[in-house]
Amino acid sequence: MELRHLRYFVTVAEELHFTRAAKKLRIAQQALSAQIRNLEVELGFDLFVRGPKGVILTAAGQELLSGAKETLATAAASVKAARNVAERDTQLLRLGFCSYAMKLGLGEAINAFRSAWPDVQLVLNDFPGMEQLQKLDRGELDLAVCNQLFLDSPFFAGFETLTLASERLVGIIPPTGASELPVPNRLQDFAELPFVGLDRNDFSEYWRFLDRLCETHGVCLRLILQAKEKHSLMMLVAGGMGVSIVPAHVADSVPGTLRIVPIPDLTEEIPVVVAFQRHSQNSMLPAFLNVLKDCLELRTSNHQLNGSARSLA
Repeated sequence: MELRHLRYFVTVAEELHFTRAAKKLRIAQQALSAQIRNLEVELGFDLFVRGPKGVILTAAGQELLSGAKETLATAAASVKAARNVAERDTQLLRLGFCSYAMKLGLGEAINAFRSAWPDVQLVLNDFPGMEQLQKLDRGELDLAVCNQLFLDSPFFAGFETLTLASERLVGIIPPTGASELPVPNRLQDFAELPFVGLDRNDFSEYWRFLDRLCETHGVCLRLILQAKEKHSLMMLVAGGMGVSIVPAHVADSVPGTLRIVPIPDLTEEIPVVVAFQRHSQNSMLPAFLNVLKDCLELRTSNHQLNGSARSLA
């Protein structure tokens, strides 16, 4: 049980209505109902009796209510005291990020954190993943957001990580009319076409990942050109020089310029993670991570509810 579960419970108990409580909490009514039901399952007893016009507390729910209010009040006082210390201690949090991470829950967390900690200055730095990790190691960033292709990657040594999401790999091919190349439908098809890739030295981890996938699938890519930057790679493919395989967010960054094709037999996905120092001295970092975890959990809960709704439809 977490404090937010108690907060959800107390709000429903005060409103005696899930819709009004959800509006007050600013979350979806279905998500709130699911959280309360999960809490009841965890406790092993019902907190509310549901009716067509609202809910009423069970005897067990009434007993829990007073203790829950005291716990929340104590926690709020502790947070206020800690915030006062934090405001004296640190007013700056430096976040590295890649723009696509904003769609994966990072943007929601930033907005929520700014609401909760309006006096903390957030400095956002849009750097490539490797540069973020280097700055994080030097203490120039408090948090980095990038792909983690391998759990044992030496670039993440000494860092803690939190997974934001994972993304698929897709194929990119020249636009219609720019090339006579056939449309590949599986990974083996890419091995039969001229392949344009990122520079092996600058993107060694990505090539290590891609080489391992090709070995697993018994495929050998025919590399003809290498690009130093992702944008250059796109332009080479758009010019009809060949095909490539990239993370979905890279392909999505140039809508309409290229044709994006799925690779059904390539099911492996790349984790997108938040990385941070294990023993950071910035007292604002744990606060931001807690906000981020709440946003990710709520995002997952909403996705599950939406998926269930689509299944029922």
